[in-house]
Amino acid sequence: MKKYIIPILTCGLIISATSCKKFLDLKPLDSYTESTFYVDEKGLQGGLVSCYDALQTDSLYGNNLLTLGEIRGDNVTDNDPGSGAGVRNSIEVFSETSANNILAGSWQGHYKAIYRSNMILDRAPAINMTESIKNQIIGQAKFIRALSYFNLTRLWGNVPLVLTVQKTDEARQNSRTASAQVYQQIINDLTDAATKLPATWADAQRGRATSYAASALLAKVYLYQKRYDLVVSTLQPIATAIYAGTVLSVVPQTTTFPSGLKTSKDIIFAVQYLNGGVKEAVNQDNRYRNNNNTNTITIPQSIFETTDNRRALVAPTGIGARPGKFNSPVSNSTEVSGDFPVLRCADVLLMYAEALNEVAYGNTEAFRALNTVRTNAAASTKTAAMLTTQTEFRNAVYLERRLELALEADRWFDIVRTGQMPTVFPGIPSFRSIYPVPQAEIDNVNNKSGWQNTGY
Repeated sequence: MKKYIIPILTCGLIISATSCKKFLDLKPLDSYTESTFYVDEKGLQGGLVSCYDALQTDSLYGNNLLTLGEIRGDNVTDNDPGSGAGVRNSIEVFSETSANNILAGSWQGHYKAIYRSNMILDRAPAINMTESIKNQIIGQAKFIRALSYFNLTRLWGNVPLVLTVQKTDEARQNSRTASAQVYQQIINDLTDAATKLPATWADAQRGRATSYAASALLAKVYLYQKRYDLVVSTLQPIATAIYAGTVLSVVPQTTTFPSGLKTSKDIIFAVQYLNGGVKEAVNQDNRYRNNNNTNTITIPQSIFETTDNRRALVAPTGIGARPGKFNSPVSNSTEVSGDFPVLRCADVLLMYAEALNEVAYGNTEAFRALNTVRTNAAASTKTAAMLTTQTEFRNAVYLERRLELALEADRWFDIVRTGQMPTVFPGIPSFRSIYPVPQAEIDNVNNKSGWQNTGY
């Protein structure tokens, strides 16, 4: 019997070992992996949702960009310097270091959005689906990637330009790319996105990036590059649509904020949040409060005309009061989270007015664009008799941007872009116009040479 039993047992062990190995090699049956998820249109659409979701987080428009783009400026003052070990206050008073976790979170948040966008762009071409829908998916992913890189280069200057899905070892080989090259990639993405995206979406899909959003962001990129002729030519069709008022239109902020952001014709693109208690949205609806232990809104009421309907919305009075822009209503004892506007019609018209004036002073269309925004706010109109030079018109636009876009995370970037930093913040060294690269990111790469910004 032994001569039969031993071979049988041996075979049994071999079969058992082989079966166990196959069992251990099986992929999870109850969850997706990157190789099994992005294989069809449904997977791409789901991945696209995750791209938009990345913009919502506290790392980006839910919180950190408000500190980096607004508290850093002169509209808001941090009123709790000890909170969070002072990381937010240090950004306001220009003492931040590369160890600041707000910087680290924002850097990682943007590259998370880029990674997810790259995943879509990597997989989409090979998937069999309707070409028009595929183009819409690609256009949205390129828009989100472009927006992310636009923020990154405004915050840090030179940043790694990653256009493919990388593994960890590949990422460790990254180096920083010159901002001019990053801007060119942003331009390429937005130019292509504008041709692939629709001008509008059905109500059920409202909030997705449109061709108007891609073109408006493209014009903003040109504005930062001072390519004013391209700003004008890119924005002219959008301005015409705004004046027509059918799809786009300026809307008085008394109705645009705090309600109606999802349906307002003024909104070209906003980071959207669900109403009522969604985790990623809970913190962002407390964006600003007045005179409490978080921060104080310091934009002077005196710079608004008495009839200006924006004044009460951005400069509230009373302890704990929030500005009307973000004073979302309460529903079932849970604060309802409001959307965060990224591109608005009023912003487009002010960019248009600025660019027209830089091309040549005295353009009647520049006055029309500026006054459309002011009239919408119930402020007085400006005439050539009031703004008699290119410089006077330029300064009027700069002020109008501060009034119109207050608390929308654009103020700090406008101060830097327009060369106002020495005037607004005298004595602050120019190297602080951009932030220090997070030390954790430097630690993660193999070649650390040239990674930190000068001065830090």
